[in-house]
Amino acid sequence: MRHLLIIEDDDDLRTELIELIEALGARAIGARSGEEALTALDTASCSVDVILCDLRLKAESGLDVLRMLRHRRSTSMTEPTMYLMTGHLDLTAAALSDIATTTSGLFTKPLRTATLRALVASQIGSTGNA
Repeated sequence: MRHLLIIEDDDDLRTELIELIEALGARAIGARSGEEALTALDTASCSVDVILCDLRLKAESGLDVLRMLRHRRSTSMTEPTMYLMTGHLDLTAAALSDIATTTSGLFTKPLRTATLRALVASQIGSTGNA
């Protein structure tokens, strides 16, 4: 079973995403900030395969959070696939380029169930696990 970490400062949206991902057959844990995400990764009883992070968190940039998590991860850990999500469509070409070189993709909020289903299915299919 695949494990996802959802970093979203909107409590209702984070809860909704976790419930939907679990209904789709994966496990999910949530964090509302980079600090909570780091704690979640350090205390998780399993490795996290995918990180889905809001681009514009209240106190920090989601892109900076992903960079920090990548830098702080243990060398013995497999690097999770990292995605950003945003409801803002006013991103500059430079920002989009930075996102493209740092993450595996950018999703537009609100996320559709079909998008999450495809993400979960691709991760399950990448290891042959169900």
